[in-house]
Amino acid sequence: MEDAFFSCFPGFQPNPSLSTAEEFSRLAHHMNWSTGSKRYRKELVKFASTEFAHYYEIGNKLQNYQALCQELRLEGPFTSVTQCRKALVKVHVNIFDLIDSRRTGATVQRFLNQAALKKYTRETQKIFPKQAAKADGFLKELLRKIF
Repeated sequence: MEDAFFSCFPGFQPNPSLSTAEEFSRLAHHMNWSTGSKRYRKELVKFASTEFAHYYEIGNKLQNYQALCQELRLEGPFTSVTQCRKALVKVHVNIFDLIDSRRTGATVQRFLNQAALKKYTRETQKIFPKQAAKADGFLKELLRKIF
């Protein structure tokens, strides 16, 4: 999955030990995309969607939600997608950090509230594309208003 995305960019060698932000920054530099340009934003949506699917779409819908709840240290048991979704709505995490937890083994930081997540996300510029999260459906519960 991930290789299919990168194969569209001749000469680019992905480095799975880097964070998603670092990897996309390398790709954008390699392809000479200006930060914030239409092409940059379009490719970021594709990249983010591909990365999330690669690391998180591991089973059926319920299994995916249960794995996410477990990774975020939520107390279960969660026997339905609805239970998982209700629990996830209360959690504040940066989605790129969530992907990086699988990509690099880093621990996912949970924030006490939306304001703390918003501050962190703005400071680090780790802003997951809303289009990618909404298209997936699985991530909608983790979306927070940042701007």
